[in-house]
Amino acid sequence: MRIVYGLGVLLEAILIAHCAIGSFKKHDRLGKSVCIYETLTFACAIVFFVFTFVPGHTVTVLAKGLTMALFDWMLIALMFYTQYYTGAVKTFKGVQAASMIFAVLDTYMLIENTWTNKIFDIESIKAENIKVVFNNDSLWYRLHFIFTYAFVILIIFTYLYMIIKSSRMYREAYGAIAVVIFIGFSFDIATIGSDSIYDLTMIIYGAIAIIIYYLTYRYVPNELIENMLSLVVRDMNNGIICYDRKGRCIYYNDLMEAIYRHGGNMSVYESKYSQWIEKLGDDRRDSMTFQTTDIEINGEKHYFEIAYKRIYDESNRVICDYFVYNDRTQMYESWEQEKYKASHDSLTGLLNRDQFYEDVHDMVNKYHDTTFYLICSNIKDFKFINEIFGMEKGNQVLLKQAKLMSSNPSERTICARLMNDRFALCLPREEFDEKRVADSIKELQREFSGNSFHLHTYMGVYEIRDRDEAVSIMVDKANIAADTIKNNYDCCVAYYDEHLLEISIEQRRLLGEFEPALQNDEFVMYLQPQVKRDGAAKGAEALVRWVHPSRGILTPYAFIDILENAGLIYKLDLYIWEKAAQKLAEWKEKGYGSYHISVNISTKDFYIIDIYETFTGLINKYGIAASNLHLEITETTLMTDFEKNMNIIHKLQDVGFRVEIDDFGSGYSSLNMLKDISADVLKIDMGFLRKSENEVKGQDILESIITLAGKIGMDVITEGVETKKQLDMLTMMGCHEFQGYYFSKPVPVSEFEEKYLV
Repeated sequence: MRIVYGLGVLLEAILIAHCAIGSFKKHDRLGKSVCIYETLTFACAIVFFVFTFVPGHTVTVLAKGLTMALFDWMLIALMFYTQYYTGAVKTFKGVQAASMIFAVLDTYMLIENTWTNKIFDIESIKAENIKVVFNNDSLWYRLHFIFTYAFVILIIFTYLYMIIKSSRMYREAYGAIAVVIFIGFSFDIATIGSDSIYDLTMIIYGAIAIIIYYLTYRYVPNELIENMLSLVVRDMNNGIICYDRKGRCIYYNDLMEAIYRHGGNMSVYESKYSQWIEKLGDDRRDSMTFQTTDIEINGEKHYFEIAYKRIYDESNRVICDYFVYNDRTQMYESWEQEKYKASHDSLTGLLNRDQFYEDVHDMVNKYHDTTFYLICSNIKDFKFINEIFGMEKGNQVLLKQAKLMSSNPSERTICARLMNDRFALCLPREEFDEKRVADSIKELQREFSGNSFHLHTYMGVYEIRDRDEAVSIMVDKANIAADTIKNNYDCCVAYYDEHLLEISIEQRRLLGEFEPALQNDEFVMYLQPQVKRDGAAKGAEALVRWVHPSRGILTPYAFIDILENAGLIYKLDLYIWEKAAQKLAEWKEKGYGSYHISVNISTKDFYIIDIYETFTGLINKYGIAASNLHLEITETTLMTDFEKNMNIIHKLQDVGFRVEIDDFGSGYSSLNMLKDISADVLKIDMGFLRKSENEVKGQDILESIITLAGKIGMDVITEGVETKKQLDMLTMMGCHEFQGYYFSKPVPVSEFEEKYLV
């Protein structure tokens, strides 16, 4: 019996050592705490074996003292294990340091007891009994047992607290360990005072150590994981359904029921699975992914990505098949929104340029038997709408234009907003109704035109002949056609032909030659005299001619509009302004300082150039009077950004520059404008004069404007005077300065000087 008991203790010690090594390999704080606890239990078992089987009074007393000391440290290790296992950190806060200090002192006192016998002594050692006599009068003896049992009770109550506080899944884990500790504690109390060497207390505590290891790393974790995974699968947003190797449905979660609503009828799932396998046949693979967009949940359409997987064991035998339904609704809708944003204009909802190019190419190549028109529209000077009326009004115009362009929707119609105010439309030729389009444009113009601005929308139509031609080139050709009627208010639709392409090529050639021409001084300043009735000149307007090396002299009509559209007019203006300032300086030096030269400022100059700095810089550079360099500005130029431009004009007038309002009456002039614009000179346009000749009403209006200008302190120059009759009529109306072919056409500077500088 003695040998069997000893072998049992040693076998248990070996099992505990195995547990210690196993927990050491976990490499985490919980594993470390289990390892320490198992190691101390192993040491306690070995010392207990020595106490029980190694003879000698001193050895037995020392072994008993070490067993009691190691029991202290086992409890401390069990405390740390409980702390990490349950997460009850606050339960032991403040107890840890005190318990370790006590354990150190207790260990010392129990080892010292080997020689002092203050705590206990061995009275007799027999084959079956070892009588231990404790000193009941010893304070340290009482402290040792108070510490031991109080600590065990604290640990048990900690587990009870965590059982009450934690969820059902954790209660089983905590409860199992609490029961094991309580059983060991009960055996310990029950065997107090026993002298038998067959002390079951040590066996029980060894068993506790083994059971704790098993519960921590084997049974309870696996069950917890299984329960947790079951809850996770049940609660997750993905649908899961599993089939065994015979095709029987063995599991599905709540989302699958929400998708198919079969009320737990497994046979329905099995039928669907069987049909799916039969449909795929030999195409079925062990891992597959596919999409479905025909699922509704609570009346809402959902998009699922379904992953299928077949599972095999280590012998390559089928275990099960499962499907995972990944709800991609939000991602799909986000992708659709991003796709829409990438292919559509945010304001109008029409296609954008890139998508239009792609869709038109596909459509014209799909319908080979259909002849298509590609139509591009533009709104003349659209930026003025934003500047005069505001962005909100501009957006209203764009939305109306978009509605106009997309008013004939069909399977073979594609509409887009290419950029800014440019729209494009592709449709079959037989569906294009020019009269309906013209009427719609006129309606749009009536709705948004006013006294200060006249809306003009124009369209170019290109008949698609080469279906492989780049759509961007088709658009260019339609725009070329539209540009031919840009300034024609009576026409709104133009058709492309090859002659227009030749014109476009010619325009591009001129643009390519422009920069070298500036550098080579091919642009020459011409002067058209501004005279009194008797023909005496006070000055002249600076105009420009392009003396082309191969084409001869080109008038402004051949290149000004091209440079305006290309945004290069400012370079030519700077060039002419410089020439005018140079010439005024030359005249001043020769004694002709009373003459002036008027130079034109275009709309785009105000955007690109610092007008004030440029002109003040010129008069300072050449030492000329500001009053000799007149500045001609059209009414349209002023209205683009009225407040800003008028501030610049006033600053120039303060320096001494004279400002002339050019081409008054050529557009939709407002008499109210004369009140707001404090210019020095009003130049009445020649077109206004032609409209007024031989018309009593027209003459009365013209005379009233001349009179009104005089009353508000403005000089008047009438340009475009071509006959003596016109001259006499204007003189009677009170106009005293003139400009036109009746006196002189624009002439080279040398000819002007020869005739007028006297």
